[in-house]
Amino acid sequence: MNETQSEAKRRQRTISSMLWAAWADAVGFISELTDENGLSRRLGGRPLVEPVEWVRRVGGRFGVEVTLPAGCYSDDTQLRLATARAISGHGFDVEAFARVELPVWPAYALGGGRASKAAAANLAKPNIPWFGNFFEGWHDAGGNGVAMRIQPHIWSAQSPASLGPHLLDVIVNGTTTHGHPRALVGAVLHAVALGVAIDSGVAPKFKDLPELLNVVDKAVELIDGNHQLASLWRPSWEKATGRPFAEAWHVTVDECRELLVTAQQVTETTDSPERMYEGLIAALKLTDPAQRGSGTTTAVAALVLAAALPSDPAAVSLLAARSLQTDTDTIATMAAAIVGVSDEPTLPAPLLDSAYMREEAIRLATIATNGPTETFSYPDLLHWSPPRSQLEAVGLAGGQVAIGGIGWVKPIHGIDPVEGKDGVWQWVTSDFGPSFLVKRRQEIRKLPEGNWPARRSQIVDPKSANNRESSPATTPRDRGRIGRPLGQLQGRVRGNMQDEKLPIDLDQIIEWVSKQGFHDQALGYALRRIAEQGTVEQLVAFATAIRGRIHHP
Repeated sequence: MNETQSEAKRRQRTISSMLWAAWADAVGFISELTDENGLSRRLGGRPLVEPVEWVRRVGGRFGVEVTLPAGCYSDDTQLRLATARAISGHGFDVEAFARVELPVWPAYALGGGRASKAAAANLAKPNIPWFGNFFEGWHDAGGNGVAMRIQPHIWSAQSPASLGPHLLDVIVNGTTTHGHPRALVGAVLHAVALGVAIDSGVAPKFKDLPELLNVVDKAVELIDGNHQLASLWRPSWEKATGRPFAEAWHVTVDECRELLVTAQQVTETTDSPERMYEGLIAALKLTDPAQRGSGTTTAVAALVLAAALPSDPAAVSLLAARSLQTDTDTIATMAAAIVGVSDEPTLPAPLLDSAYMREEAIRLATIATNGPTETFSYPDLLHWSPPRSQLEAVGLAGGQVAIGGIGWVKPIHGIDPVEGKDGVWQWVTSDFGPSFLVKRRQEIRKLPEGNWPARRSQIVDPKSANNRESSPATTPRDRGRIGRPLGQLQGRVRGNMQDEKLPIDLDQIIEWVSKQGFHDQALGYALRRIAEQGTVEQLVAFATAIRGRIHHP
């Protein structure tokens, strides 16, 4: 097989996996957290066979009822797309993901687990780094909020079926919101299974599952390759829990082995997919509130479904979505991501924002084959202020309505906003593709200038030393060690405005480098920023200050 054919297969498998995962999420979203009567009301008495337009209450018990269009997806796909935006040819920009994407997400979230919401709220506070997001109960957060969003790391990986740097990115991504090994092991297990599927074009078989867990077991060693995780996050976890993290990781992997043995016994004693899944629900206690949403049980359930029905993503999606009182959307979306890989697929419909997802899938697949791609531009994080509430995330930027740090938006024609007690919910479309149901103030205020979206047309070519990305290119081995924490270091484009350089705040840069533990790459980023936009005097002052901090901490 020549290179062109290989790249074409990889691109098609990624497109298919992404679209089926989102379609399954849309189907499972309809049946999430409801009973037979509630599902009947949502569907108007129709059977659940595809995504349809339906009405959902948003904003909690005292929120409002909003119509969701056919193919509307939940927080699972929203955070998956947020992860994808933070990935470029230079790797995963965890700083942009943690400082911009996560704090802004509550302004348009359709669902979301307690840990993810608590983590997002905590990251909106000043000076909370991604590797120190220690909100109350962070080390006990073991839900599936990580596993359902990490697929883009696999879709963009050069060797997705290997024990590689993409799995470290999965762990880095996960630790921004969750601390319990069940969340992280479940995410890595799903990542390994999806990697095998992307690499081979078929879902893993039951005989492959023990080896997958062997890879997951070894993945904990990858943490040593990330300075912040190894020297700051892991010691904090061990101090809070009183046990070695690696030990807890291996125990959790053993739990997964036991779950898979139980699950395989169920599959061997049933004669239909429906009976098999009923038995799996009982064996894994997927309807038990204490187990529902667990990172490990969700990953195992999705993996077993994929192994049992390896060639029918629609059947897998509907089987999971129709099983009420389970985590319908997350199990469905994770299973469909694995089963959905295909070189010649029948792509699903209806699906909201499918054109945007297709473009993102192609971009991620191009990154995987080391080709030039566009990269999503974020605001300069030195001047960024995370929104302290949902209502602060949407405002005016240059006279246009925008979601802070993400993009400019405009109302979708023909859909009226819905007013609540403390804000307005409105469907909008963005300048870069996807749709959002945003919560905003009745009277929209101006966004701080540092929170305006950043836009510029840019191609990142990992093969070229002269690409226009301002931060240095990283090899796959470097990915996950450090993000691009200073954001886009050159000028920003705001709508039709010209490039504009923001002034250097030397104290802010020095404080950031200190928080990064004076890591070599952080020092390099900061030095380049000052060299590009500062003065010679500031370069001297920076070097003097860093020398003093290192010698006299």
